[in-house]
Amino acid sequence: MTTFEEKIGRDQRFESYLQRWGLQSDPFELELPSVDAFAPFQKDDLRKLKWLLSEGKIGVLTGALGMGKTTVCEFLGASLREESLTAPDPSKHVLPILIHGATYRSADELLRAIILGLEMDANKDQASLFEILRRWPHEHQERLAVIIDDISESGADVIEVSEFLRVLSDIPNISILLNGELKQMRRFLAKVPALLDRIQVHAKLRPMDRKNLKELLELRLKNAGCTNYDGLLIPSGFKSLYKLSKGVPRSALKAASNAIHHAAEMDVPIDARIVKAANKRPPLKRALPFLR
Repeated sequence: MTTFEEKIGRDQRFESYLQRWGLQSDPFELELPSVDAFAPFQKDDLRKLKWLLSEGKIGVLTGALGMGKTTVCEFLGASLREESLTAPDPSKHVLPILIHGATYRSADELLRAIILGLEMDANKDQASLFEILRRWPHEHQERLAVIIDDISESGADVIEVSEFLRVLSDIPNISILLNGELKQMRRFLAKVPALLDRIQVHAKLRPMDRKNLKELLELRLKNAGCTNYDGLLIPSGFKSLYKLSKGVPRSALKAASNAIHHAAEMDVPIDARIVKAANKRPPLKRALPFLR
């Protein structure tokens, strides 16, 4: 028991509700709990992205806020690691490195993040660190896949970073996948046409249809331990979640999380009435249900 739980207490009503449905925690948290909870959609685009990461190419993944770009990157990275563990040929192995580009303020910081992702010593000068990457195809059989999340939101000099990525993309057996919001990515790539010309795959995430969104929510429930999906999230509740979120995964998960907390308060399954009530309340009242 944590100090907070010892002094403040736990939400026994919510925990009891979850346990009755076979759940250990909120199944609709935004972070992907495991690869098994990933709901595949736009499968052709996912195949293309995996191909480019496996073949030393450069590509771009775009989409509006909440569309699941980071989740897709995490899934691709995990899938490549899994396949590398079972592939007998070392030349078919791919070593993925996921970097949150928005946190870095220069090409030098980005370079050091890649080296740290390789679990190597980054306490060297920039030239020495880049030499590690330049010599990668000569000293390592496996390919290197650099996945940079939200690169277009970085505060670094765009031309400097883009030029660094252009040079990096020319090294054999090193793949690069950049993700970001579409308009920001266009502005980012427009600064360095030479980098834009090297893009071989561009995948744009769109809102999920009803089938894909239903699969997403059911996989989250299954991954968290629930087997009676339709008993907990009944059809009218799903229909309301889809209408409210318009198929945007993050919006759907947030609305579903609000709904399961409200359903626990009322001790009922998640139906349309619960979804609407839970997502009409002010954020403070959703967080602190006793303020009513």
